[in-house]
Formats: sequence, structure tokens, C-alpha cells
Amino acid sequence: MPRFSPMNWFRTPKGRWLLWGLLVVAIGALFYRFMIHDGDFDVYWASTFRFIHGLKIHVYEQNVFTYPTFASFLLLPLYPLGYSAGKIIFFILNVVLLISAIAVCQRRIVGNSSVKTAALVVALFFSFRSILDVFNNQQTDIIIFALVSFGIALFARFPMIGASVMALAAGLKANPLFMILLPVFKRRWSAVAVFLVLTVGFVLVPDLSKYAFTDSWTDSEFIVPGSVMPKRGEIPQGQFTAEARDPGLWSYLKEHYDMTLSASPDEVRWWQDRGSAGNQSLYRILATHFGKAVPSNFVLFGLCALFGLLLMLATRIRGDSVFILGVLFYTAFVLIGPQSSKAHFIAFFGLLLYSWHDALEKNSWVKSAILLVFSVFLGVKAAAYALPSGWVSRDIVGLAAVGLWLYSYCLLLISGHRK
Repeated sequence: MPRFSPMNWFRTPKGRWLLWGLLVVAIGALFYRFMIHDGDFDVYWASTFRFIHGLKIHVYEQNVFTYPTFASFLLLPLYPLGYSAGKIIFFILNVVLLISAIAVCQRRIVGNSSVKTAALVVALFFSFRSILDVFNNQQTDIIIFALVSFGIALFARFPMIGASVMALAAGLKANPLFMILLPVFKRRWSAVAVFLVLTVGFVLVPDLSKYAFTDSWTDSEFIVPGSVMPKRGEIPQGQFTAEARDPGLWSYLKEHYDMTLSASPDEVRWWQDRGSAGNQSLYRILATHFGKAVPSNFVLFGLCALFGLLLMLATRIRGDSVFILGVLFYTAFVLIGPQSSKAHFIAFFGLLLYSWHDALEKNSWVKSAILLVFSVFLGVKAAAYALPSGWVSRDIVGLAAVGLWLYSYCLLLISGHRK
């Protein structure tokens, strides 16, 4: 009588049906929560409204829009359909891109391994916290995760196409900017040029195209629905400020620079912000511990330099392992980024899949035990409550992410990986 193996059970018909059932239930639950809650979808919808009506996009308010101005184009194709239809389509887009990105990661990282399903289930389990956070807050991190995954997969055979896709992700959010180092370290100079030209183009296109919209808005505010389905018997309404944009040629570029990058001593900018309830960013963890003894800029750029050197070494040693190298590049800046949160850590799905597949395939209990510690603190919210109150429990998500990144980095250097 063959011995029962939980790893192989997922490959049986019953195991597959269970996984499909869980997938349907999860999507249904996410859809319901997505429809009844307000979140960043409303902020993106408001930014599209502002662009169409000739208003400032980056306005200081409660629901401030700090993303690149090009991100206000994200919902432009859906805007004529109305808020409700747009939100439903946006949800479907996120689900499709999430499944597609997961499939790409599985194909590129584990291939047809005998434990691929088990590794996928474990990686998804410890990524579910981030996935849930993306849908709860209606953020764009799944879209960014998918674009970067597609870009890395394409980069191995078609560097310029892959760089183009990654540049699109960088145009929507700053996290993938670190990906420019992948073609630089691989010495794919044409891909570097494509990445830079497209990224600059995405930054400038709002100003170049704003004159195509002649509608104006004279009121000082406008309202955006907060959900499609009522919550507690009513649909919440979000109130947004309306300010006419500046008449200058590069007004959108200037207002985004003033809000996010300006080094004016009058205000604390995003990279200088040390305050965070969870300190999930490695930058925030170090900046909080250093205090004012070390300037914030030194902490941020020092981390960028450190991870850049580590990735340069990995590229020289394992330059043929393009996909997992790319995931390490992507997660490095997510780890560093001052504004990184649970939703951003969806990027770590690839590292979870890579490291857990190695441990399960080699049936290593030591590796599994080490990974279990990192994965639980990264992906299970209640795990932090098991720690004594203090800085460790406060910073544990970021520390666990650092541990997983370093583990995956060392695993790649030691074991290597196929293209």
C-alpha cells in the first residue's frame, strides 16, 4: 500500500477540485469586500476626474494622490463606463493579472517539478495576507507585480520588450524603478535606453496631452462614490478638493515633484518620513533606530547602494538565472522603499515560491523550518502577537522580509537556477 504524501495529494483529482473550490470561494469573498469598501480605487477615479477637467492632480488632502501623474491614466479607458462598471472591470483585471502572474512565476521558477503544486499552495498561503491587503485597499500592487513578472519573463529572450513592460510598471508606481539595474548589470544597453526613454515619456505624457481636454470645473470640490454596494445601508461618498491646474507647460511634473521629491526644508517628504506603525520598510526600521544621528537621505541611498552591490555580485555569478534575479531586483526596492506596506509585499510571492520549492523538492526539514519562521512572520498577521511587545514585534514584517530576501539570495548563489 503506497504511503500517503500530502505533497502528492494536491495532484490527485480530489486535491485539484479542492484547490479550484477554494479559489472560487476566495475570489467571491474578495469581490464582495472590494465592492462594499472604499479605497485607492476612489483616489485613482478622482485623479482621472481631475485630469479630464483640467484640475491639479496632486492636491494636499486626506486621500492624497502621491503616485506618478501618469498613474491617473490608469482608469481613463474605464471612465466613460461609469464608476460601478469601472470598479467591477478593475476587479476582474486584478484577478486576471494575479492569476497570470502567478502562472508565469510558477512556470519560470518551478517548471514541471513533482512538488510544483505543493510549493504553489505554500507560497500562496503566505502571500494571501498581501493579496488580501491589495484588494481591501484597492491598490495597484497586483498590476505592478504582474507587469514586472511579465517584463522579467520577456527580458530573458526579448530584452527590449521586457524593459518596455517594466518601464510601464515604473510609470505607474516608483517601486519598479530599481529594475533599471537589471539591464545595466546584464550590459543590455539597448534595453537600458528603452527603459529610460519610456519611463521619461510616461512621466511627461500627462503634460503633453493635457491640452486635449478642454472641459473645466469651477467648483471647489467634487464627490466620488466610495463603493458599488451599500455598507451599513448606504454607499459612502468621498469628498475631494478641486483646484485648477497651473497654466505652465510642465505643471503636472512640477506639482508631483513638489509633493514627493522636493527637498524643501519646510516639509517632510516621503523619503524622510520615519513614522510608521509597522515599520515594514527596511528604510523605516533603520531610520527609526538611527534617529536624527543619521540623515534620512543617507539611510535611503546607503541601502540602495548596498543592495545594488549585492545584486551586481549576484548578476556576475548567476547571470543566466534571469527570472529569479529579476525577482530579487524587484523585491529589493520594495524592501527598501519608504512607503512599502503589506500590499507591496505581494512582490515576495516569487521568492516564497523559489525558496519553498527548493526546500520541498530536496525534502529538507532544516530549510523548511528556517523558511517557516520567515514566512509565518511575513504572511500571518497574528504571528506578531506571539512576540513580546517592543521594537522586534513592531518591525517583524520588515525583518522577516529581509530574512527571506537574504535566504533566497544565498540560495541562488549556492544552488543556482535555470533561465
